[in-house]
Amino acid sequence: MIDYKRKHETGDRFSLHDAHIIAMDYDYEMEELRLLPQYGFVDIQADTMVDGEVVITGVSFEDSYVTILEYKNVLAGNVGSFVGEKMTLTTFLTAFDSKFKAIDIMSTYHGHKICFITGYLSRDDEALEINMDIFYRGDFIYRVREE
Repeated sequence: MIDYKRKHETGDRFSLHDAHIIAMDYDYEMEELRLLPQYGFVDIQADTMVDGEVVITGVSFEDSYVTILEYKNVLAGNVGSFVGEKMTLTTFLTAFDSKFKAIDIMSTYHGHKICFITGYLSRDDEALEINMDIFYRGDFIYRVREE
């Protein structure tokens, strides 16, 4: 037998952890999704927040999914009962502006042409848990605004 160890990724320079996403622009024709954070995102090397946006190109909207969990008798994110809904990214984006305020991102995981985002979704005065499974064939771009 031969052992093959999985190499640890070195990580990205930027992180969406704690990003407060207030808008998402999407272009189905260009297959492009833009995440617009209110306060920017973290530059890990400089250990500071930078202003900018995230652009994901080549998104397959019908092959990307969003799961929303609404907890019952327990705070969101804790162990307990919940009800939920899984939908395509297309369905979620259509409802985002009218039904929700923002997404607070807790973590992102990048696999081969897939990004899995977890966090909390604001609806009125309540927090829901959200999992976004975004399949893309293009690039995951951190677009930083120059000061």
